[in-house]
Amino acid sequence: MIDVTYYGNATFAIASADTTVLVDPYLTANEECPWDAAEVIDRENPDALCVTHVAFDHVGEAAELARDEGLPVLTESATARYLQSEGVPDDRITSVVWGMQAEIGDLSIRILESRHASVWETDEELVTGVPLSFLFRHDGAIVYHMGDTAIFSDLKLYGELHDPDVVLVGVGQAYDAPARSEGPVVRRIHELSTEEAVMATRWLDADRAVPMHYVNDEREQFLDAMADASDVADPVPLDPGESLRVD
Repeated sequence: MIDVTYYGNATFAIASADTTVLVDPYLTANEECPWDAAEVIDRENPDALCVTHVAFDHVGEAAELARDEGLPVLTESATARYLQSEGVPDDRITSVVWGMQAEIGDLSIRILESRHASVWETDEELVTGVPLSFLFRHDGAIVYHMGDTAIFSDLKLYGELHDPDVVLVGVGQAYDAPARSEGPVVRRIHELSTEEAVMATRWLDADRAVPMHYVNDEREQFLDAMADASDVADPVPLDPGESLRVD
């Protein structure tokens, strides 16, 4: 059994009966989340943090929670370097890459690929790493947090290999950023389009799909597209604070 609780953006609590981890703990500054970081810690009493990459809306309060609350962090190299610079002791940070396995309490975590970027930059240095996605297992229940990713065909292989029960899929952008135009190029932030998110859930062959990482009407666009699609997971929209049990 795994309980999945949504806190907005890409932030989730993943919990067995005995172990809870917070994924991408973007809380206090997260306008979708009705609680600040301290309140979420009181609600969940997490054993550890899992961070997909060092973007502000994913790393969130990881440094403060690791440094001040003593929570261990499972993450990748650029995020690890950022946490170290914020005073988190090395022994609270575990760096991993794709293909590795980790255990936190009775949760088993397979670290899988994400097609994105993880970059931490200061005036003195630029650190890049490999962004992550996390496949959680407990007692036959399997939950896949995709992190931030563009579409790539190995997602179909992940469905065949791991057969997740629930997939947490990004269906839009994390915040309502205006299109960035510098000279003749206009850049827009969007990892998966609606059509790509639908295709990803089909490839992963999950029973249920929870949309995350969206603004405005992007979740509704995804839900409408899923309703019109065949051979896809049942969409389960969660509002912040709502939970889904996976048996």
